Amino acid sequence: MAKARRGGKRSRPPHRAPEAPTGGSGREHWRADGRPKTRFATRDEANRSSLQARLERGADLDPYRCGFCGGWHLGNRPG
Repeated sequence: MAKARRGGKRSRPPHRAPEAPTGGSGREHWRADGRPKTRFATRDEANRSSLQARLERGADLDPYRCGFCGGWHLGNRPG
């Protein structure tokens, strides 16, 4: 005999980016759609990916150190 479940079926809340640690917004870590940006372990890896994006798609991206995760991400050039 199967045991009865307590309570009803729980629904999952919509995906949201976790809050940033205190001292920063964490905005540099998240895409506009709420997914985390690609993390690179070193600046060199981020530079290579930036060059590849420029050659393949014409994207003008710069690597920067993320204050949220400590890794490197690519972002649009200002101006």
